[in-house]
Amino acid sequence: MRDDQSALERLIALVPPPEDPLFALGSWEELFADLGTRLPADYTAFIDAYGQSDFSEWLGIGDPRRDEHGFSKDAEAREMGDQYRFFRSQRPEDNPFAAWPEPGGFLSWGNTVDGDHLGWLTAGEPDRWPVALWPRHHGHRVVDMTVTEFLWGWFSGELVGGELPDMAPLTCQPWM
Repeated sequence: MRDDQSALERLIALVPPPEDPLFALGSWEELFADLGTRLPADYTAFIDAYGQSDFSEWLGIGDPRRDEHGFSKDAEAREMGDQYRFFRSQRPEDNPFAAWPEPGGFLSWGNTVDGDHLGWLTAGEPDRWPVALWPRHHGHRVVDMTVTEFLWGWFSGELVGGELPDMAPLTCQPWM
């Protein structure tokens, strides 16, 4: 088992959450019912600490629970899956993942200002889902880490072998 809580603690020490986090209004249980699955515990703990976050005006991570208008994030997840399926139908060699809600499908949890998506491949138990990168061009990657392990590794510089941008100075603000 991975040490998710200490990864979150290390992430908080490296880049503190916003002083006034922005949270969605729905509950985790409502979201899990909409999606038909739970989400990884380290991710829900991250959202509970950071809310909807913008890291250095480059990486946005939304709170996927219902917004103030009652919009179900399940619909957004399915739209993203439809978009990925379209790209996969056009260029399957550049889009190797299954798409949500297909078994093992890519489920997004964040995106960059450049249009890259970060998510999971949803095979097996949610707490074991690996982080997956769906770049706007090519170079899909799967990293066997939790969200907090991945973010800490990226932001601290400990994550090796990637083409992830340097986001210095590293800041975190509510993402509107």
